[in-house]
Amino acid sequence: MTKKLLAIALGTAATIGMAHAAPPTFYAGGDIAGFKSKIEDKSGIAPDVSGSAKATSLRLRGGMHILDWLDAELHIVLPQDKEYSSAGGSNKVKTQVFGAFAKPNTNVGPVNLYGLVGFAQSKMDFSGSNISGSETQSGVAYGVGVQYPFTKNLSGSIDYVQYLKKSNFGGAGIDVTNTAISAGVLYTFK
Repeated sequence: MTKKLLAIALGTAATIGMAHAAPPTFYAGGDIAGFKSKIEDKSGIAPDVSGSAKATSLRLRGGMHILDWLDAELHIVLPQDKEYSSAGGSNKVKTQVFGAFAKPNTNVGPVNLYGLVGFAQSKMDFSGSNISGSETQSGVAYGVGVQYPFTKNLSGSIDYVQYLKKSNFGGAGIDVTNTAISAGVLYTFK
């Protein structure tokens, strides 16, 4: 139900604003992301395989500047296979993320401050002695960031995004939190 309400609210805001806005401007970019999949073993079955898989990954993103204060943005975090626990053998996870966000923003001097609110889907491939298999889950995602223009078309950004927080992920008795701190560049097509 909350997904439908959010979609209706964003669609309404975009529709109302487009009547008064200039034609949309598109942008694309890439980031180096410090991506973290935190796994908390809540199963109660020994050994406890809790841990964090920390990977340096590439995040691709693109978007559309709809209004002076609102963008729509898509994220793709490319998968990296990393160990999150060595309890009972090597336990690895490979995580890939797709996200769609509304990006409200405001200029503070030359800097643009922005928030991200939307939905993301995490596909996680587990391999190890205790948990193995693939599972895909989605949920509310959010973040904050700052963007600085270098030229008319090129800007740099830094942000933090929580892509997923799920209890009993895939019914496996684990809690999963996927987050990223990213820095990169965007090119605006003007």
